Amino acid sequence: EDFQRASELYVHPNHSGDVTSSADGAQTIAADAVTYAKMQNVTATDRILGRDSSGAGIVEEITPANLRTMINVADNANAYVHPNHSGDVTSSADGAQTIAADAVTYAKMQNVTATDRILGRDSSGAGIVEEITPANLRTMINVEDGATADQTAAQIKTALENGIDSVHYVNASIDNEHLADNAVGTSEIANDAVTADKLANSINSAIAANTAKTGITSGQTSAITANTAKVTNATHSGEVTGATALTIADNIIDEANLKVSNAPSNGYFLSAQSGNTGGMTWAEVDALPSQSSNSGKYLTTNGSAASWAVLDTDANTTTKGLYEHAHTIASNYTIGSGNNAGSFGAITINSNISVTIGSGSTWTIA
Repeated sequence: EDFQRASELYVHPNHSGDVTSSADGAQTIAADAVTYAKMQNVTATDRILGRDSSGAGIVEEITPANLRTMINVADNANAYVHPNHSGDVTSSADGAQTIAADAVTYAKMQNVTATDRILGRDSSGAGIVEEITPANLRTMINVEDGATADQTAAQIKTALENGIDSVHYVNASIDNEHLADNAVGTSEIANDAVTADKLANSINSAIAANTAKTGITSGQTSAITANTAKVTNATHSGEVTGATALTIADNIIDEANLKVSNAPSNGYFLSAQSGNTGGMTWAEVDALPSQSSNSGKYLTTNGSAASWAVLDTDANTTTKGLYEHAHTIASNYTIGSGNNAGSFGAITINSNISVTIGSGSTWTIA
């Protein structure tokens, strides 16, 4: 009875490892638990595991003969030999394939992407074939667009003669023999460009001998003879007058004649500014506060704006030699240290008002 009760209390343990279970549940062989060593020994050499018998069933050992029958190959069958190729691409057995000479026709080549393209290589270094444009091709062979090779020497000469102008001459390339008749006129000669050395000897000789006076007055002839001033200055009038030393007329310089660095506005004044254009600049005048209702006040500033203020004193002077002040002191007053103060006549100091005399100071009441 005790044994029976003990057996009824027994609980089957859980299993782990190659075979697992939970309590009294079914036992399961774990995946990958059956190794080759744990499998049944093969009965002989040269055996394959599978099933050759008809229908589903247990794994069997298959002999080489049965395996050849299964995969439909003969005993001692030769290995596969790759065939030889001919035509555009040739090969021998399993050897490398070769594109035959002249086998790649124009039609079999890659299409050209556009009209007017040449195959070659324009990029730096060796590499794949590229399409070359006409512009790149001309650069490659060093010819200009539109260049021809059928011009005669006469045609080239004519083209040069028709195409060369003063801009395209090389300096010192034109000599006297190649100047056209009457090609150089007075308009081509710069002022003061002809020196005495460039004049014909006969002209210089005529001037030296004081001959060739044609076209000048007798007074100019005498001036040349005396070798004095050869030019008579014109007399100027208008804003600048004079014949030799010139004088600016009075009341003639206006705003337009001044060289100023900026444009003015009404009310501006002209200020000297050496770093600006012309050394002068129009500048704005600081505005004064209104004078209305500010009689008797003085002008003061806080450093940024001007204003009117009342003189901080209750005394006054008159134009008749008298100085007046109040006889009653109605507010506290301190005489600054080191200063003296004076009052005239009887002085009344109101109740609770004081006058403080600073150190080193004196208050005199006369």
